Amino acid sequence: MPTAWVRTSLFVNQPQTKAKFLINQVLESYDTIRIEYTGEQLNMFDNDVYIEIIRLAQGRAPGEKILFNRHSLLRALGISGGKKNYEALHKSLQKLKGNTIKITKFKTGYDAFSLIDQLSWDEEIGCWRFSIGDIVIDMLSTELSYIDLDIRQNLTTPLSKYLQNYMSAGLPGEREVKVDNLMRLSGTTSQLKDFLGKGRGLTKALDELKAAGFLLSYAIHKNKNGEYIVRWNRSAHQNSKRHTSAY
Repeated sequence: MPTAWVRTSLFVNQPQTKAKFLINQVLESYDTIRIEYTGEQLNMFDNDVYIEIIRLAQGRAPGEKILFNRHSLLRALGISGGKKNYEALHKSLQKLKGNTIKITKFKTGYDAFSLIDQLSWDEEIGCWRFSIGDIVIDMLSTELSYIDLDIRQNLTTPLSKYLQNYMSAGLPGEREVKVDNLMRLSGTTSQLKDFLGKGRGLTKALDELKAAGFLLSYAIHKNKNGEYIVRWNRSAHQNSKRHTSAY
């Protein structure tokens, strides 16, 4: 996905049942970008759906109609068909269509757009049609982070998926981030002690990423200011069979 999005609270570490409707909400981000969001809050299931949407849109022209079968899309996410999952997909697609995003890059102006430009359901053939607008297409051609979809299917928690996004925006090797920043950017609302608890929150997500082969190692420690820091060593995964240059 566009690199500028992965280290923001555009897609948050929250259950689908806790989604809020936001109006001109300034999302959490680093200082180099400002994102204002109007629409129903997006979670990591919506992120999974959108990553697949972007994968389908790669190489397509702005506004080009793209056809997909709902069962095939769910299968690509490792999810079975059935009424409940079809309804969840339908709701997610509507959320991805029904938003307005305003991105301001300091000193260069701003862009406003929706994640999905057009969306329609064809009852006769049982397929969705969608298109992506020119602003998003332009971002996909210039500002990409690599998401390994084989790795992603082995991740079970929203936080581990958020961390995969976040860590994929940087180069492989050793990196670190303040835990407070991870909580803020991922939209995590739990207490710090719960977030850091053994077998829960952050450690559970990091253990998943390591078990899946995404991380070679990780460590959590306090810096000289008493702030918790997570340091990780990420492998490159250049031989993945499936990936999207999105996020």
